[in-house]
Amino acid sequence: MGFGLRNLAKAVREKIDSLGRKGQEEERSIEEGTKAVRLSDQALSLLNTLSSELGPRPAASPDSRRAARRIGSEMERSEKDVVLTTARVYPRAARGMLLFSYLFLLLSSMLTLVGLPYLSLLLIGAYILALYGEIKGDGGWLRCFMRSDEATNVHAVIEPEGEVRATLVFSAHHDCAMIRRKGEGRIGRIASSAYLQPASFALMALSSLISLVAEIAGGVFWGFNFPTIPVIILQLVSIAASALSFSYINLGDEEYSPGAGDDLSGVSVVTTLLSHFSKEKREGHALRGTRLVFVSFDGEECGRCGSRIWYHDNAYLVENGYNLNFDGLYGEEDLVFLSRDGNGFIPLSESLASRCSSIASSMGYRIPVGRIGVFGGETDAASAADASLEAVTLTAMAPGTHTPAHSMDDTADKVSEEALSRAIAIAIRLAEEIDGKKEEREEEPALLSAERKYKLSRY
Repeated sequence: MGFGLRNLAKAVREKIDSLGRKGQEEERSIEEGTKAVRLSDQALSLLNTLSSELGPRPAASPDSRRAARRIGSEMERSEKDVVLTTARVYPRAARGMLLFSYLFLLLSSMLTLVGLPYLSLLLIGAYILALYGEIKGDGGWLRCFMRSDEATNVHAVIEPEGEVRATLVFSAHHDCAMIRRKGEGRIGRIASSAYLQPASFALMALSSLISLVAEIAGGVFWGFNFPTIPVIILQLVSIAASALSFSYINLGDEEYSPGAGDDLSGVSVVTTLLSHFSKEKREGHALRGTRLVFVSFDGEECGRCGSRIWYHDNAYLVENGYNLNFDGLYGEEDLVFLSRDGNGFIPLSESLASRCSSIASSMGYRIPVGRIGVFGGETDAASAADASLEAVTLTAMAPGTHTPAHSMDDTADKVSEEALSRAIAIAIRLAEEIDGKKEEREEEPALLSAERKYKLSRY
């Protein structure tokens, strides 16, 4: 009987403790929700202010440098030690590579027509080597023919109260995109496709390879050998496709998007997070062992050149680092954590993406994990991943969803305050979990769309 009473008493105590914990969790959830709403008001107000003041900001331009200084002055409201860094970059490298691809295709075609397909293949290989250098950020050999300019990044740091055990980088970018011409009808959609130029090169390489095999088989490797009709047709299609792609992207007046959602929305979230954590530290609630870095990059829209240089130059700041990058926070229902970046070639952190998705789920938000498909675009998180950080991007530029990114409609009213609120709430919880101030939840399965590929409107 006594044993039964003891068990009953123990069960009652456990139930009371369980109810107490549940009550604390509910109170914490309400407190976090209230805090996120208050901070999202601040972020939205800042977004409206920056958007009205700054206007379009092409990468590595006087306007983007002015934007960096303006964001720096906003950061100084919270932290006095704000750092602006500059670097020489190639803001027109992507457009330059498109021009060179067209010229290289013409030259390759002429070499094949005069019976020199092996030289044509060597020329195509040389271009691919230069393109690989651009994709990897090492700088292709064609850059010596391109004009450079000065990009400006801005960042602030909040040190923990104890020894640094981890670093969490909150990032966004302040440059804006050129408005890409959108094709109308079937031909227009094909012309504006990101896949057209690679397909043109593949056709030219195939035609040159066929000619080379034919020359070797016919024993006229060193002599003139006019290509066959199928080879000529392949080359004409290749050149026509390349010319179509080049004309849609490079011809016409240059216009730039206002860039409110892409990506002053992210800049506003990063700056608001700086304000929050700075206030927490002043009030004696600093993180114990996690350094926080808040950074806005220049040059994301031209091959993320600003973030590449920043991570290289600030490697000492980001040891044992994590990166939560914000890019295009439009509608809350379209938010997704990206686990693959860099036009589909650079893996981000699956574990961090799942962790962030789980945090969102614990707050009542459904934010899945996805990835950027091949030639689907890239974000600054790819630079963090290249620098060996666990990185993930939170974006609302999901597939099948019309967003105003890279258009004249990308104004502040297109950004949902709820999207900003969710981004801020998740960021705060992630920082506290990494620091150990909040007990980590039992990991829930992420809302993973393993086969779903995301496409950002990049070129």
